[in-house]
Amino acid sequence: MTRRSAFALRDLLVSMIVLLCLAALTLPALSQVRMDSSRQACIGNYRFIAQVSGSYSNDYAGYMWALSWKRGMANRVDPWSFGYFATDTEAQAGQAVTILRRLAHLNSTGAPLPASWSPQLLYSHAVLFDYVNVSIPASFLVCPEDWIRQRYLDGDYRLMPQSSGDNSSTNWRIPYSSSYTAGTYQWGPSRQTMVPKPGGGTTPTPMWYPNPSDVSTWTSTGDLSAPDAFGPRQESAVRFPSNKVFMSDDYARHNGKPRYYAYQTAGQDLLFYDGSVRFLRPDSTNPGWNPSTAGNRGNMKSRFSFTKRPDFWGVLDNNATQANFTAGWYRLTRGGLYGWDVPRLSSMVGKLPNASTVENEVDTSAATGAW
Repeated sequence: MTRRSAFALRDLLVSMIVLLCLAALTLPALSQVRMDSSRQACIGNYRFIAQVSGSYSNDYAGYMWALSWKRGMANRVDPWSFGYFATDTEAQAGQAVTILRRLAHLNSTGAPLPASWSPQLLYSHAVLFDYVNVSIPASFLVCPEDWIRQRYLDGDYRLMPQSSGDNSSTNWRIPYSSSYTAGTYQWGPSRQTMVPKPGGGTTPTPMWYPNPSDVSTWTSTGDLSAPDAFGPRQESAVRFPSNKVFMSDDYARHNGKPRYYAYQTAGQDLLFYDGSVRFLRPDSTNPGWNPSTAGNRGNMKSRFSFTKRPDFWGVLDNNATQANFTAGWYRLTRGGLYGWDVPRLSSMVGKLPNASTVENEVDTSAATGAW
């Protein structure tokens, strides 16, 4: 009688162990491949934005993209208003809402005009939606590792936060926000100055800055009705295009668990005004200075100490309820278009900023006599 060979239980167990070992060795490599792939996609987003930005500037006589409607224009956005926009901020809020309504096929009920809204802070990119004529949400403004916004791209709005300030059940603008935060010129003047006031006299231009007790909220100084404080700026106004960060993410997402950008080791790719993309750790960039006061901005003596709490988009290290930072790095230099973010002084790279140490990469007051 012929005997058939068969796997013994021992052979089966050995095979399973071998397969598990191979899987254990392969999965990290596959995870790294996926991470590298998503990072390259993110860099591709930046390069596309740089390309579109250059095309926009060529088409608009050297002006960089930003919301551009001005005070005095007829208000046809709010169905209850038949007057004129009183300020640039009010007009540009109307412009952003008009663009989003048109591209998302929303009406005034589904997309009401928010009250007391400053669209320059987070929604100046609406003009890019309009310029490239894409459907929204738009993938080129969403990091591949920003999984909440990625779900929005698929039309899944179930995670959208509730809002009580939009006269609607949800914050309808959230799906059209971007993973990337744009440069200073889009949401405030490069520096605070006195400008002529309509009707006579002068008034200080407004400046937006984060609230030190929680940087997820913003406040302002100056006169929000100051004319021409917000709006497109000339490319030629950028003093150091290869040293000034144009766009970045609130979170470094491509090196494992997302980390808030201000952690000393939270390196990420940054888009510069000259169109280049470079990977940098925050502690190799300008540590920034206090954006809420005009004094000491030129020589960067006054550091910005602030508190960050977990928000809708990410958590803090060790799931902390808050974290305190003493440097805004490239995000809060407030040098505006005249500022310098990269590189930090070589002798200070890798060190946390010290309030007693003057780190004067570039004195932005030197060229004009005043910040």
